[in-house]
Amino acid sequence: METTGIDIKAYLFLLQRRWNIVIPVFLAVLAAGVAYCLFWPPIYEASCLVVVQPQKVPGEIIKPTVTTKIEERLQIITQQVLSRTRLTEIIERFDLYPKLRGKTTPDDLAEKMRKDITIKISRKNYFTISFLYPDPQTVAAVTNALASFYVDSNLRLREQDAVGTARFLERELQRMRGQLTDWENKIANFKTQHLQELPESRAYNIKIMDQLRQSKMFMDSKRRSLRYYVQGYERDMRQIAQFIEQMNLRRKELARRGGSASGGGAAEGETDPEAIKAKVEKLRVFYTDDHPDIQRELRHLRKAEAMARFEKNKKAAQVAAEAKAKGIAPEQADAMAVDKQLEKQMMSIETIKKRIAQLNEQTAINERDIAKVDQQLQEVQKRIDNAPMVGEKLTELTRGYDELNNAQQQLYKKWLEAKMSANMERTQRGEQFEVVDPAQVPDTPFRPKIQRAIPLSVGIALALAVGIVFGLNYIDISFTSVAQLERLASLPVLVVMPPLYTYEEKSRVRWRNGLLGAIFALIFFFLLGLIGILVTGRGPALKRMLLGLFT
Repeated sequence: METTGIDIKAYLFLLQRRWNIVIPVFLAVLAAGVAYCLFWPPIYEASCLVVVQPQKVPGEIIKPTVTTKIEERLQIITQQVLSRTRLTEIIERFDLYPKLRGKTTPDDLAEKMRKDITIKISRKNYFTISFLYPDPQTVAAVTNALASFYVDSNLRLREQDAVGTARFLERELQRMRGQLTDWENKIANFKTQHLQELPESRAYNIKIMDQLRQSKMFMDSKRRSLRYYVQGYERDMRQIAQFIEQMNLRRKELARRGGSASGGGAAEGETDPEAIKAKVEKLRVFYTDDHPDIQRELRHLRKAEAMARFEKNKKAAQVAAEAKAKGIAPEQADAMAVDKQLEKQMMSIETIKKRIAQLNEQTAINERDIAKVDQQLQEVQKRIDNAPMVGEKLTELTRGYDELNNAQQQLYKKWLEAKMSANMERTQRGEQFEVVDPAQVPDTPFRPKIQRAIPLSVGIALALAVGIVFGLNYIDISFTSVAQLERLASLPVLVVMPPLYTYEEKSRVRWRNGLLGAIFALIFFFLLGLIGILVTGRGPALKRMLLGLFT
């Protein structure tokens, strides 16, 4: 039965058959690895740990205005650190890459240093900064300088953001205050233009309208009174005119017949019956005959009529007595009395005319006052009618002002918070970077790593040697076993004859193999000793010794 398993003996036979290839390849690769570890220029790495410290003032007291994430802030700071200007400054400060300065441009030097810097964000609250360089002292100093720059740049960046936010809010606040002033002026101008049409003036306008209506009622009453007074005086004038006409007729009659007139003038004042009658007529406009004032005037009228008759008789007697005393005829004395009566009545007419003129003037003034009150009533009514529309417009203006004022108040609070946040950043009480683990001078190089390079060299040497053996076996067309021949020819093998060597040939082969084995063993132990020196950390001393021997 055929088996499909792995034939270990066949593989071992191949290695044994090709030992003179396996061992040299293995030793050559191992020697290359040892030479790499020994002669390759060491590169040291220094790292420092930077922790993001939260702000020292609670966020409930002062709300920070810098809200950028640490990743974004690190990216910004990294761009500043890795800029050509900053890297050139660090190169000149620490005298980095002295062998390359005269051979390459500053941009290439900055690019090389940029590749040697590594920023690794492990978590949200800390990150590491690493730098590679051949000198251990320099690599630690440069790493710490980079960390310090990160710390300072973070403080400066946060302060700039906080101050910039505060200044922006201040500019917006000033702009909004200007808008508020414009709104206030607009509202003030609107109120000035519609001062008496505002909703709060409605009660005042209604009160003014009531007062104007009362004034108009009083003026209408006064106008009626003035008209009645004028009508009374006009009636008095007509009565006096009739009396004058009677006196003129009487005088003509006396002149014609030379007789005596027994008429007399009426008394004035309260004893004048005609005046009292006119007064009674005026009172009857407002009151009935049962009113006490009218009853009183009627009593005065009766007394005045009795007094007038008495005065008339008395004057007639006086005229007769005077005429008799002066020796004048009674007819002549009567004519003189009539003339006096006419003169007196003419004077009364002039007085009444003046009084009527005064009353007409007062009536005209009253009419103008009434027209003025009517105009004021129209204006007040118009203000009352316009009050709802004016109130609506004022509400719209006030609503816009209130919204802008509320926004300004909120912006003012944000500005105060931004100022406090900026002061917090200035006093370094906000979130900041802190170097908790500064870079130390490394003891062992980062490249090459002996602990990794030696095992890796051994593995590569074994893999390459075995691979070459199997590759040669794959391209080899010769038979190395009876089974291969039988499998290929499909015929059984009857006899196998081994190679026949003479004693001299066997001795020569043994001597050659022994010499190769000794050489390979010597090389192997030499390499093993070098590996031991490298592992124990004495490689640099050995390197200096070897370089001293060869130079």
